[in-house]
Amino acid sequence: MDPYGKPHALNLKQGLVKGEAERGFAYGLPDLHSDFMEVGQSQSSINSPAERAVGAGIQILRIAGGLLVVFYLLEGLVALFGLELRNPASELRFTATMADRIPMGVLGLGLLFLHPRFFRIKAERVILMILAWLPLAMAVAYVLMIPISMNAAARLFQISSYNLTAQAEEQVKKVRTVLDTTLRLSEGEQQNMVNRYNAANPKKTPVELSAFIQNLRDEVQAQEVKLNQERQAVLSQQKKSLYGSQLGQLIRSGIGVAALLMLWKATEWARPNGQKRLGQSLAGSSRR
Repeated sequence: MDPYGKPHALNLKQGLVKGEAERGFAYGLPDLHSDFMEVGQSQSSINSPAERAVGAGIQILRIAGGLLVVFYLLEGLVALFGLELRNPASELRFTATMADRIPMGVLGLGLLFLHPRFFRIKAERVILMILAWLPLAMAVAYVLMIPISMNAAARLFQISSYNLTAQAEEQVKKVRTVLDTTLRLSEGEQQNMVNRYNAANPKKTPVELSAFIQNLRDEVQAQEVKLNQERQAVLSQQKKSLYGSQLGQLIRSGIGVAALLMLWKATEWARPNGQKRLGQSLAGSSRR
């Protein structure tokens, strides 16, 4: 008893039971109705300030969690509407976006189901019982996204490799065209070309026709090697970047799936069987 003759703060677990007697039957727990009546009659009709503060804090966190879940679902719908099937770049953007949103979904659901309690309103009971299965559904979805993302990355790299190879071959073809055009000229036209080259480069040692043709062949071959090396370097960099991001996404998805499965197990109290066990536990503890 405090100096004013009022009882001290009630035990939090007993406070959860208080006031539930009138709605015991509505929870599908008629066998616990009398237990809750005994507890309700034994408790004071006025909650302590500490009890009200704890309840208000939990309610605020639940509201914040609900908002995070709503934002997560909205962003997921936006990403889904922008998804283009059979487009590997679009599929990768979608899976990366959803992997980045895992913390938002886990945190929102964790706050929403922060503390076990009975559902007072039927609409709330239905909504939260459905949301209690959401972690499992999300975990399954993220597991399915892993092979989809890896397949999209492989297809994107294949397309990129094909495009770069086609561009390199086109550039090599242009370089070879110069050599082929020169070789198709008559010997006199080739000699005139050599004379013009020597006249345009007076500070260089004059070249003969045979040396000019050989230099042209060597230059074309060097250009082909250079273009192939550049293509291989670009492909190697793209492969490293693409599969590096896939590894990071795989790690995030794996951690997210594990967290979601743990959260699904922890929210068992919100499902019908969990509600029954929670009621039995609260009623039993109230007698002790």
